[in-house]
Amino acid sequence: MKNHNELDRRSHKRFVITLNAKVIVGGKSYAGVIGNVSEEGVSSTITTYIKTDDQFAPHKIIQLVFDLPSGDEVNLDCEIRWYLRPREHASNLILGLYIVDPPSKYTEWINRFR
Repeated sequence: MKNHNELDRRSHKRFVITLNAKVIVGGKSYAGVIGNVSEEGVSSTITTYIKTDDQFAPHKIIQLVFDLPSGDEVNLDCEIRWYLRPREHASNLILGLYIVDPPSKYTEWINRFR
């Protein structure tokens, strides 16, 4: 789990939001939920059963696909920065993601939170 000092070092403010999402890694799609967003990062929980963590190694590039409240679909290339299971033997994972080259559709949407 991230400690308070690590959270203070973030360069962009996080905004709490709940959106359904798909995480695509290694050609497989997993159901998930976005919990918060920023200009450069996203926290997403994979709600699909995950048997092994191997495919979610830090620095791996994955896709995160979700619909904005407007209905527009956003497809983000993201680098996994960290992951954790919320409790021992949990079937889901929480991912900390860095957005690689966010598309304008995403940055315009994030700018509305300011």
